Amino acid sequence: MRRMFEYDHTLLPNRYLAELEARSNNLVETVKNTGLSMGYPSWNLLYYMLLCSLSPKKREVIIVETGTNQGFSTIVLAQALKDAGVQGIVHTVDIDERMVERAKENLAKAGLSQYVKFNVQDSLQYLKQLVSEVEYIDFAFLDSSHNYDHVRKEFKIVYHRVVACNGKVYFDNTTSGGVAKAIRYIHENHGGNMIEFANCSWSPPGNVIWQPE
Repeated sequence: MRRMFEYDHTLLPNRYLAELEARSNNLVETVKNTGLSMGYPSWNLLYYMLLCSLSPKKREVIIVETGTNQGFSTIVLAQALKDAGVQGIVHTVDIDERMVERAKENLAKAGLSQYVKFNVQDSLQYLKQLVSEVEYIDFAFLDSSHNYDHVRKEFKIVYHRVVACNGKVYFDNTTSGGVAKAIRYIHENHGGNMIEFANCSWSPPGNVIWQPE
């Protein structure tokens, strides 16, 4: 477990998220409040990676997240989009309708609903539909099923749209299991620049950022 508890919660980019974290002093309380979410410092890594990737542009910014869950990472992405002051939307998808409804409630409490478009669907089906409608994807956070084949298929679908604008792909839970195997496959077969933060996140830890050459 690499999740931190005793830190200055005001460091988090969103007040509602900070309030929930302030109540989470141990694993039991954390699971109760935010589930097996990325947590600090991974939330801030995700936030600053997206924030520093965005600049004022005339075109709309396209951000994609698979695996909405309760919407806490969605809050982080939406906050970065808002703070960057660019036009765009976070397109997030989850197969569990109950989770999506819970995520909508959390985004509303965070004051960020207007920056998010929620979708209830299998992520592979959704991504195939999305790439038929857009010419580029600025940032993709692939965090639905952590099965090796599923991660690899998600990446394959978004790959050309991410390359089209020299965007980024972000992965969670990367030090073991299906995601670890998938990112090795991606690096061997698609090249690009890949940076791993092995001590961020939890269950299992690890975040990876991928960008084309």
